[in-house]
Amino acid sequence: MSDKKASSRATPPGMQFSTPVGAPETRRKMLLFKRLLRRELQREAQTPQQIRTARQRRDQQEAHGVFPAS
Repeated sequence: MSDKKASSRATPPGMQFSTPVGAPETRRKMLLFKRLLRRELQREAQTPQQIRTARQRRDQQEAHGVFPAS
C-alpha cells in the first residue's frame, strides 16, 4: 500500500525549472537549454581537427575585436 502512495506522489516526467511553466523566464531557460544542447550535439559530430580550427578562428577574431553574436 505504501508503494502505491509513493508512486502517486512522484514528480511528473520531464524537465522542471524553478519558475512557473507559463512564465517568460521559463521560456528563455528552455530556449537556452535547447541552444546549448544543439551546440553540444553538433560538436559531437565534429572531428578534433574541426574543433581545433573553429577555436583558433574564434580566438583570432576576438584578438581583432570581432565578437560572435551569440
